[in-house]
Amino acid sequence: MNKILIIEDDFWISNSLKIYLENLEFIVETLNSWEKATSYILSNNYDLVILDLNLPIKDWITICREVRVTSNIPIIMLTAKTSEIDRIIWLEIWADDYVSKPFSPRELVARINTILKRVKQIEVSLEILSYKNIKIDLSKMQVFKNNLLINFTKNEFELLKKILLEDWKVVDRETLMKDIIWYENYAFDRTLDTHVKNIRKKLDDKDIILTVRWLWYRLNK
Repeated sequence: MNKILIIEDDFWISNSLKIYLENLEFIVETLNSWEKATSYILSNNYDLVILDLNLPIKDWITICREVRVTSNIPIIMLTAKTSEIDRIIWLEIWADDYVSKPFSPRELVARINTILKRVKQIEVSLEILSYKNIKIDLSKMQVFKNNLLINFTKNEFELLKKILLEDWKVVDRETLMKDIIWYENYAFDRTLDTHVKNIRKKLDDKDIILTVRWLWYRLNK
């Protein structure tokens, strides 16, 4: 069974949601100690976190930033805010999805199941990384689509591997340039864009890697 953590300051919401999810055979824990939220998330092996946007002590940005240093655990935001810019920020930087208050429990469960199913599409073994009809042999540094070998350069291989391993989280341009291409002058250099373009072309999938505001890259959902 999947294990879910609810971080919510409204006891009625957290408790009723806990009961609802437990009736659907989820393992559910709740938390109202906001200052310990990060350590709690990272130390209890959850499959997904439901996080209230308006926490009374530690804001959601701080918690998400701390968690994302070492973990790609799926996060769904609960929020009363519905502006377009808010939604863009949550989805591009920190969260996997959001649900606006007041929300339908059935809708939330549907979103939970969608995310958990999506996460399981990426299976990492000791040697093989898989996503949809694409497989990467990590030991041989080979890429296959529909079991056909696709010729990749070393940088193209490392870029694709990095983005797949990030599990739908955004990867910033600076990280990719410095860690994979080993180039410090990343601000105006177009090398990364060329590599990403080549990956899309070789895999015949222009949407496999999404560019977010020209500063981040992530795997398409």
